[in-house]
Amino acid sequence: MNTAIDTAAVPTAMSTRRLPVVDLQPFLFGDAAARHAVARDIAIACEAYGFFYLRGHGIPADTIAGGFESARRFFELPLDERMACRVTRPRQNRGYQPMFDTALAGGKSDLKHSFDMGFPLPEDDADIEAGLPFHAPNAWPQLPGFRAHVEGLYFAMLHCGHQILRAMALSLDADENFFVGRCRKPTTNMRLVHYPPQSTDPDAGLGARAHTDKGIVTLLLNDDVGGLHVMSDDGQWIDAPPDPEAIIVNVGDLMTRWTNGRFRSAMHRVVNATGRQRYSIPQFHHTTFHAVVDPLDLVRGEPANFEPVVAGEFVANGFRRDRKSWA
Repeated sequence: MNTAIDTAAVPTAMSTRRLPVVDLQPFLFGDAAARHAVARDIAIACEAYGFFYLRGHGIPADTIAGGFESARRFFELPLDERMACRVTRPRQNRGYQPMFDTALAGGKSDLKHSFDMGFPLPEDDADIEAGLPFHAPNAWPQLPGFRAHVEGLYFAMLHCGHQILRAMALSLDADENFFVGRCRKPTTNMRLVHYPPQSTDPDAGLGARAHTDKGIVTLLLNDDVGGLHVMSDDGQWIDAPPDPEAIIVNVGDLMTRWTNGRFRSAMHRVVNATGRQRYSIPQFHHTTFHAVVDPLDLVRGEPANFEPVVAGEFVANGFRRDRKSWA
C-alpha cells in the first residue's frame, strides 16, 4: 500500500456528513448478542469512514484531565528544558519532537510540536541494546507528577484500545485476541501534541497536513478546540468536532492491509484556525515490531490485495519519509 500523499488529490470542499458514533459499553458488559452488535457497528464505521466516535470507552475523566494538564505544563516549559527531553538514540519516536519536524514529501512542515512516550522498557532490554527502531527508554521532564499522569493515561488508553481490537477481530470472525495477541510487547506510542494558532490560509501551513496513520488503530483525545478533518470516500472533508463524551478512533494503514482493504485508513488533517492554542493526545497502536501483517491470516476465499510486511519495518519506513529527525 502506497501511503504517500498526492497533494494534487487533497480535497478542498467540506462535506455535511458526520462521523458515526459507537457505544462500547454493551461490548464491555453485555451478552454475546450485544457484543456482536457493537463489533458489527465498528466494522461498518471502519468500512465506510475509517473513523468513528467511541462513547462508553471507560477511560476515567480525571485521568484524561491529568493528561491534558500535563501537556499544557510541558509546552509551557522553556525550549531548552523541552529539548533536554529529546531522545538521543537514532530511529526513535520518544521524547520531545520540536516544531517543524514532521514534513510530508512535497509539502510544508506541520505546525505542531509534541512529547512522545512508549511502552516502558528497562535499560537492559535486548531490543534497546540491539538498536531496534522504536525501542528506547522514555525521556521525562523534571515536572512533579508528570510521569505518573502520562503513564496512567497511556495504560488506560492501551486497555481501551485492546477492547476495540477485540471487537474488530470479532467482526472479522477471527479469534477475539487475534490482534491483541500480537501486541504483547507493543511499539504503541502516545503523543501529547500542541498546535499553536495558525493562519486561516492553508498555503501558510497546517497543524497536520493530510496524511494516513501507519499503525493498526489510533485513539484520539481532543480538547475543546476543533480542527480535525477526515476525508470522505467521495473526496470531501468531514469536520470532526470535539465530543466531550467520546474519543475518536481511526484505522491505520497496517489494519487496512490486514483486512485486505476492508477497513479504510482515511486521510485526515488538522487545521487550527480558531486563534487558540490546541492540544490533542493520540495513542498510535502497534503490534510487536516483528509481527507479520498478512491479509491471508483473515481473508477467506479471495485473493490477497497486499503482500505480507513486517509491522515495525513498515512503520519505520514511513517515519523515514516523514520525520526530519529520523536517521
